[in-house]
This record gives sequence, structure tokens and C-alpha cells, in this order.
Amino acid sequence: MSIILDYLLFYAAIVILFVSIFLSIKTRFVQIRLLPEMLRQFTRLLKGSKAAQEGAIQEGTIQEGTIQEGTIQAHKALFTAMSTTLGISTIVGPVVAIHLGGPGALVGFLVTMIFGPAANFAEVTLALAFRKKSSTGQIMGGPMQYLKDGVSPFLAHWYACACLLLMVAWSSAQANQLASVLSMPLLGQGQVDPLWTATFVAVGVLVILFGGIKRIGELSAKLVPTMFLCFVGGAGWIVLSHVSQLPGICELIVSSAFTPQAMGSGIVVGGIAQSLRWGVLKGIHSSEAGIGTQTIPHSMAENEHPAIQGMLSMAATYSAGFVSILSGLVVLIAGTWQDANLPLGISMVVEAFRQNYSFVGTIIVMVSTILFAFGTILGNSYNGGECFRFLTRGRLLHVYYLLTAVGIFVGATCDVSAIWTVTDFFLAPLAVPHIIAILYLVLKRPELFEHRSNILIY
Repeated sequence: MSIILDYLLFYAAIVILFVSIFLSIKTRFVQIRLLPEMLRQFTRLLKGSKAAQEGAIQEGTIQEGTIQEGTIQAHKALFTAMSTTLGISTIVGPVVAIHLGGPGALVGFLVTMIFGPAANFAEVTLALAFRKKSSTGQIMGGPMQYLKDGVSPFLAHWYACACLLLMVAWSSAQANQLASVLSMPLLGQGQVDPLWTATFVAVGVLVILFGGIKRIGELSAKLVPTMFLCFVGGAGWIVLSHVSQLPGICELIVSSAFTPQAMGSGIVVGGIAQSLRWGVLKGIHSSEAGIGTQTIPHSMAENEHPAIQGMLSMAATYSAGFVSILSGLVVLIAGTWQDANLPLGISMVVEAFRQNYSFVGTIIVMVSTILFAFGTILGNSYNGGECFRFLTRGRLLHVYYLLTAVGIFVGATCDVSAIWTVTDFFLAPLAVPHIIAILYLVLKRPELFEHRSNILIY
């Protein structure tokens, strides 16, 4: 069953990758062509909310008086979306992929980081183009709206149901990983009982969720830069400190991608098939490019022109890919990916940091893990809530929040391997119809991607 599921998810990832490549060609590689403009807009937005809004009005990105109640500033929508992509899986995913598919698996992450932003651009642009305002003044967006109005109401409801299941399970699994890390003996006498972790995370997420998108956006705007700089700073210094090893590491990655090799256990891994299988699968799973979940918080952005927010959204995939590749390089440099005495996963990253920073390295990974996990749980819970809102037309949302808190508590205190198996089974039926629908809408509605300055697609 596990092998069948792995290959099902792999082929789904390949479909997403090929559509992302097609979208890249169709948009004349918008992810590269508009990279300088994306960085300029992103930097301007970070300088201050008032200045950013005034600048956007002057440039015509937003028309004065058109900001709708219930929306949040563009960069806060971006950080909320990034909080789901920058999770524990972003750190652990490449380690697992390298261990199971050889060092060449990093090639798959690189390919995903190059082509994935085109899918992000398309889906977020569509999300803003099709978003609506309900009778109660609530912004309704995400894949559900463009699937419903642009493709099929049935597909929209199927997506909402499957995404709701995935978000609850992913939040539970993140809570489980966080509880496992905090209870590791690496913390000595300071290890945390999973019950305390479960209680703190469940209650904390519940309080923030009841505060709505504005409270989530405010927290994400502070949380995402902090956790990103914390891990990237630590991992980046390890890579720079061993820069002389990089040519050999790069040669190992390339040779592994094209030449199968035997692991210490006797299992033969590597080769282009294994590298792409694990690298692309984990890369798309970590970045969520083309899956549609990132579009939900982006739908609440104040950006008036959909394509501008679509351009900004590409930063999430670039960031997730950058963190994943850094994490992979760290374990390759330290050699912990082949250490049979270490459990597969976060412990390999912890040991790599410990070798370079001693006990401080353990603290860096622990702090990063806490921030990454909490941010992802919060973002996933919000995304699931919007799916629930779509299905129930805005009713009983507090019931979903309570169920999410229960799921987080259970996930942090129990073995969630069965939950992962069941929900990952629905990832392929969720992602494949969604990315095909994206392709259909891009071809059907090209005018949505146009801009009067003619800088975007056509």
C-alpha cells in the first residue's frame, strides 16, 4: 500500500511539474523575467504599510477607495501563505529525499524551485480574479471560487472537501513532529512533555484563528521573517564555512542523479528516476506549488490587480526551495544523511548543526522547528477554515476551529502515521484535477493575466 501511494503521489508531482513547465513557456518564464520586479515590489511593501499602500496607489496597482473590508495588506497575505510552505517538511523533506533517493534528489528540488513559481503565479492570479464578497462582507476566494465559476461547481466542492481533510491532517502531523522534537533527549532535563506541547499549540492556534485573517496576517508578518532568517542564517554559515567542499558536493549530486549507487544498507539508490521521484515529490509537497492551498490567504490581499499579487506569490516557492536546498547541502556536508545511528529526519539536521555549532546548533534547529511548525499549523488551519466556510456558506466556522484544535492535540500526543497514509492518498486526486483546471483557465482566460503596463504575460 505504501509503495502504491508513493508512486501515485510521484506521478501526481510529475503532472504538476510538466504543467508548471508549460506555464513557464506560456508566460515567457514569468518567474525569471519578473524576478527583479518581484523583488522591488516585495522590498517596497516591507518598508511600511502606509507607504506601501500609497506607493501602490500612485503606481496604479491599487486604486484609491477600492480596498475592501476584510482584506489584509499584500505582504501580510504573502507571509501567511509562506507560513504554510515554510514548515518542518521544508527542512526534513530534502533530508528524507536524499536518504531515499541519493544526493541527486536535490536536482528535483532545484527543478521544482525553477518551474514551480509559474504555477504559483497562475493560481494566485486566478484566485484574486475570481474572488467574491459574500452578503456578510466576507471575502471568498481560493481555488474553490475559480474552480466553481471557471470550471465546475462539483470540482470546487470536491477540492474543498479534500483540502479540508488534508489541512486538518497536515496540522496534526506538524504538531506531532513538533512534540517529537521538543521531547528529544537532546534537550536534556529541559525536554517538554508532548501533553504540554499539545495544549500550548492547540490553545494558541485556537485563539489566533478566532481573531480572523487580520490577526493571522499580523503574526505571520513577524513570524515568517524571523524563522526564515534563523534557519537560513545558521545553515548558510555552515555552507560558507565549508565552501571548499562545495565542488565535491556538486559533483556528488550530479553523479548520483545519473548513476545509481549502493548505500551502506546495501540498498541501491540514485539515478535520474530515483532522484526525480523523491526530489520532485518532496519539492512540490514542501512548496505546495500548483496544489492551490497558497491561494487562499492571497485571496485576502489588498492588491487590486490579480497579476501583481500573483507575481509576489512566487517568493513563497523560491523561499521554500532555497531553504530545502540549504538543508540538503548541510546534511551532505556533515555526512549525517548516511549515519545509520541517526533516525531518519530532523535528527540528521540537528546533528549536522551540532557538529558546527556544538550545543548552540541544537538550539538553532529547535527554535527554527518551533517557529516553522507553529506557522504551518496556523496557516493550514486557516486554509482549512476557508474550505469549511465555502462548504457551509459561512456557518458554524467556530465548530471547525474547535475540531482543528482537537486534531492538533491528538496529533501531538499520538502516532499520526495512519493519518498521513489516508490523507496523502487524497493529495493526488486533489492536486491533479486542480493543476489541469489551472491550465484550462490560463488558456481560456488569458486576459486575466494582462496588465496595462504590459509587463506580465502577453
